[in-house]
Amino acid sequence: MAMVKQYAVRDTHTRSITAIGYNPTRREIVLGFEDGVIKSWEAESGKLVQTFNEHKGWITDFLFWNDTKLLLSSANDAHIIVWGAGGGVVDKVPMSVPVYCMTVSSRRHQLICGVNGGIRVYAINEEKESGHYINPQYLHFSQHHTDIVRCVLCHESRIYSAGYDQRLIIYDSSYAGDNSLTIVFNNVIHDAGIACLVLAKDSENNLWLLTGSFDKTLKIWSLDGKLIHKLDTFLSTVSGICYIPRNKTIWAAGGTQYASMFDPKTGDNVSDFIGTFADQEEDEKYHLQILKFFPEFNQVVGSSNRRHFVVWKYNSSGCVTTLTSKSGIESLCYTSKVPILFFSGDRDGTIIKWERMQSNHFMYSKEIFTLSDSKMKKKKRAGSKTRELMLEQELASQSSSRPSTQLSEKSRRPQSSYSFNKAMIPPVSIHKHPNTTILKIIFIESMDYILAASEDSNIYVWGFDQAAVQVLQSMKPQDLDLLTTKYAVLLDPDSPLLPQNSSFLSGNDSVTNRVAGFILKYVLSEHLSCVTSVVLIGRDQGVNGTFALSGGWDRRICLWDLEAGMLKDTCRSESSYGSHNELACDDIITDMDFNPKSMEFAYSCADKMVYIRKFSTNGSKMTLSNTLQGHEAEVTCVKWNNISHKWVTGAEDGTIRIWSGHGMNECEQVLSTQGAVTCLCIDRNHGSIIAGVQRIIKVYDADQYRLVQTNVGHTDAVRCIIHITERNQYVSCSWDETIRVWNTWKMPRRRNQQTPKAGVQVKSK
Repeated sequence: MAMVKQYAVRDTHTRSITAIGYNPTRREIVLGFEDGVIKSWEAESGKLVQTFNEHKGWITDFLFWNDTKLLLSSANDAHIIVWGAGGGVVDKVPMSVPVYCMTVSSRRHQLICGVNGGIRVYAINEEKESGHYINPQYLHFSQHHTDIVRCVLCHESRIYSAGYDQRLIIYDSSYAGDNSLTIVFNNVIHDAGIACLVLAKDSENNLWLLTGSFDKTLKIWSLDGKLIHKLDTFLSTVSGICYIPRNKTIWAAGGTQYASMFDPKTGDNVSDFIGTFADQEEDEKYHLQILKFFPEFNQVVGSSNRRHFVVWKYNSSGCVTTLTSKSGIESLCYTSKVPILFFSGDRDGTIIKWERMQSNHFMYSKEIFTLSDSKMKKKKRAGSKTRELMLEQELASQSSSRPSTQLSEKSRRPQSSYSFNKAMIPPVSIHKHPNTTILKIIFIESMDYILAASEDSNIYVWGFDQAAVQVLQSMKPQDLDLLTTKYAVLLDPDSPLLPQNSSFLSGNDSVTNRVAGFILKYVLSEHLSCVTSVVLIGRDQGVNGTFALSGGWDRRICLWDLEAGMLKDTCRSESSYGSHNELACDDIITDMDFNPKSMEFAYSCADKMVYIRKFSTNGSKMTLSNTLQGHEAEVTCVKWNNISHKWVTGAEDGTIRIWSGHGMNECEQVLSTQGAVTCLCIDRNHGSIIAGVQRIIKVYDADQYRLVQTNVGHTDAVRCIIHITERNQYVSCSWDETIRVWNTWKMPRRRNQQTPKAGVQVKSK
C-alpha cells in the first residue's frame, strides 16, 4: 500500500509550470504555464494530448466542476475559460480582475474566487442565463485580506481562504439569508505569506487544515482554526501540499527533490519509513514545487523547478514501510505476543528487535543485540572433539572421490574456508570463520528464546534478562489494583492497565519481558561449519520436550534439547560393525522445515535433492522416508504447506514445485518464476505461496497456482519472508540492507448464489 513512481515527463514547455489540474472525464492531467499556455497529458501514459493558447497571462488555477463535467481555468488576464468534455473552449468569462484561485460551493451553487484583497462570490448556472456559465457580476465581495488570496476551499457551510498577507480567514454562510459571509476566524497564522492550503480527511472522518508558507513551515489545524502541529523541518518555502487518504500521509514540497511525508495525527515525519523516494536518482537535482492528489486516478502529480512533472500512483501491493539496516539482512522471525515484535539477523552477526510505534503504522523503534553484549557460554557434549576429528576424516575420505565443483558467484554463499582445487577437495573447515552472518533466526514462543544460526558454526540462544524482569516486577505499586478498579471508567477500553487487557507486571507478562530486553543465554556449538537452517519441534507437536533440528554446510543434522540447553543427538545411520555415519546428504543443506501432520522433516540440498526423514529424539531412528527429485539446480528452500498439506520447494533453476502429500515422489505442479528462487513462505490463512524471486516477491494462489500479486521494491536478493497474520502483512528482508512490510494478498470473495424465492422451482441442468 504505497505510492510508487509511475512516470516523469521532462520536456513539458519552455516556461515554468504555475498550475496543475485534472479532467476526470477525459482522464487527463492539465498543466498551466506562466506564459498562458495550457497542455494536457493522458493520465495513465503521460502522452501529450493537446496544447492551448487561450489565456494571455499567468495560469493560476484549475477547477473541475463536477455537476456539469466542465473544467475551469483561471489566469491573471482577468478571464475564466470553461473547457468542455470534447476538450475545446465552451465559454470565456470576463471577470474584470485577475483570479488567483477558485472553488465551488455545492450547497450555495456558487463559485468563490480568490482575488487581490479578498474573495468574490459568483453565481453559476448550467443554463447560461446570464450568457455565461458564470455570472460576471459578483454577488458578494469580502475584503478582509490585504494581499493576494492564493488559496480558497469549501467544506459544508464554511469557506477557508489564505494568502500572501499571512492570514487564514474562515467564513460561515449558514447564518445569513443573503449572499454575505460571516467571518468566524481571522488571524495571522504564519510569519510569511501562505502558499498553499489543503483540506485533509481520512477514512475515520478526521478533518484537518494544512497550510504551507514562505516561512518554511507546515502547520496542521483543526477546522475551527486551532493549531495542532507545527512542522519546521523544511529547507525552503512549503510550496505544495497534498493529503493521500489511501495511506493516511501528508506530502509536502519544501526545497528538495523528494516530498517529506508526515502523519497528520501525530505530526511525525515518516519519510524514512516509506520507500517511495528511496530510489531517487542522485543526478536529479530539481526541487518539487506543486503537489496535487487526484482521487479519481489515485495519483499524485508534482511539478519541479526544472519544468518537469512527475506522477506517482497508488499501488495496493506496494511497500507499506521500509526499515533500513547497516548491512545485508539474511533472516527474519517474529513473536505474536503483545506487543508484536519481529527480529532480523544480518551479515554482521547482529540481531535487531523491531517494534511498531503506537503513534502510527509506519514508524518502528529498534534495539540492537550484538555478541559483545554478553559473555558467551558454549555448551558441548563430552567427547565432541574426538567426534569432530572422526567426522573430519570421514568427510575427507568422501570428498576425495567427489568431482570438483565451482561455487557460483551469483549464489553468494557466506564466506568459508572451502577450497576448490582440482587436485584435492578438502573437507568442510572446522576453523572459525571471520564472518558471523546470522543465516537463520527463529523465535520460540513457549520459552521466549531466539535461536540465531550463524555462519561461524554456532547457534546463539538469546532470552529475556530475567534479573531485569524481577526488578520490574518488584516495582509494582501496592495499591495499583485498587486504583485501577476505582478509576477504570476514566481509562481507555484498550488500556493495558485494565485487568481484562493485561496482567500488569505478572510473572508471565510479555510486556515486562520486552522492557527488560534480551541477553545471550548460551551458545550451541556442535556444527563444524555454517549453520543454514533451524526448525522447532515443541510440545504442541506431541513430543515430550522442546527440540530444535539444525543443518548446514557440514551435511549433518543435529537435534538440540532446548530445555536442557544441550545437544540431544545427531541424525546417523548405524552399520553392522558398530560404526555410524552422520552425513545426512551428499552436499550442503540449504533449508529445512517440519511437517507436524506426519511428524517428518524435510531438508533441501545443493545436490538438487530434497530429503524427508521421520522425526525421532533418537538420531539412529531418523530414517529416510522419501526423497523429492526433479529440480535441475540447487534446491534453495523447502516449506510445508499446512493448508494444502503438501511440500513446496524452490530452486535456482527458476521453478517452484508442489509435491503430492501422499508420501510419494510425485510432482503435481511446476511454477516457472522467471528467476532463481531465494526464499519461500506459506500464507497461514489460505495457503498461498509467497516466493522471493531474486529481488521480486511473487504470490501464487493455493488453488490454481496463478500469479496473483507482485511486490517490487527491493534492489537486491530477497533472503527471507515471514507472514504476520495478526496484522495481515508480509515482511521481507534483503541483501539491499532493508526490511519491507507489505499488505497480504486477499482472496477475492465469491459471490453468494442467489436463493430461489418461495414457490419458485429451480430447474436442474
